[in-house]
Amino acid sequence: MIFRNSILIVSIFTLLFINIPLSKAQSSFESPEVSQIFRNIVEITDESSIQIILDDFFITENVEDVERIEIIDISDVGFGSNDILVIYPSRNVYVLDQPSPSLLEDMRTWSITEQRRDGLNTLSADYFYPHHADTLDRSEISETEMELVMGSMISDVIESVNRNYHDMPISMRFERGGLDEGFTFQIWNYNEDAFSFQSRPARADTIAVNDFLYVVFNDSTVVADTTKYDVLYISHSSEKTIYIPPFEEQYIQNDGPLPGHTLFQEGTQASINYRRRD
Repeated sequence: MIFRNSILIVSIFTLLFINIPLSKAQSSFESPEVSQIFRNIVEITDESSIQIILDDFFITENVEDVERIEIIDISDVGFGSNDILVIYPSRNVYVLDQPSPSLLEDMRTWSITEQRRDGLNTLSADYFYPHHADTLDRSEISETEMELVMGSMISDVIESVNRNYHDMPISMRFERGGLDEGFTFQIWNYNEDAFSFQSRPARADTIAVNDFLYVVFNDSTVVADTTKYDVLYISHSSEKTIYIPPFEEQYIQNDGPLPGHTLFQEGTQASINYRRRD
């Protein structure tokens, strides 16, 4: 049996009548609350499989006129009885009764491959982002690639929602098809007055976590206040700096007098070496 499993988004509305006569309810019909639900849907295109299903549920449709059928798990308890079957292209709709044991066994195997993660609204975006994955070697990380990616995507979504929407609740959907199909982004169940655009915070232009600190040193020339018997303490420290990517270093020698040499009895010549980065 050939089928394709996906998720169906169904719009629903709720209308409450409280002690209102029918005639009055019809004359003062209030606007219903419209939302959406997600349900699994199976699409079957194989003619022999379609025939098996039509026969099992005693549906009197000519299989030669059927391009495909869709079965919607409307009750969200797994495929079986009380599901909805839609015929295409006629779009005839049938509510399914109890299937035979053999067909029910096959229908119970229909499931969608999904990844889901739930969390509390009190958790911040940083809680979900796998910061350790930015610095540790991949061999030291126990999570799967899927878990790392999901945490990163959840963190980005929460960060953007918190920055641009200042209320609860809100619902959204993002679905992307093939290269020539585009994508769909949808939001609903929101308070329009709670939207407030905030610019994206500044981000590092290279590495988000491991930025480099560049230290520029300066030299000082100490001139003694007298020309004899002064003690001059000179301290020296050095560090090894690794530049990424590496660059060529050029050493330039400058022979000339030190500043303040005229205060001494004899001129002093010194060689000063410095390093210039190309």
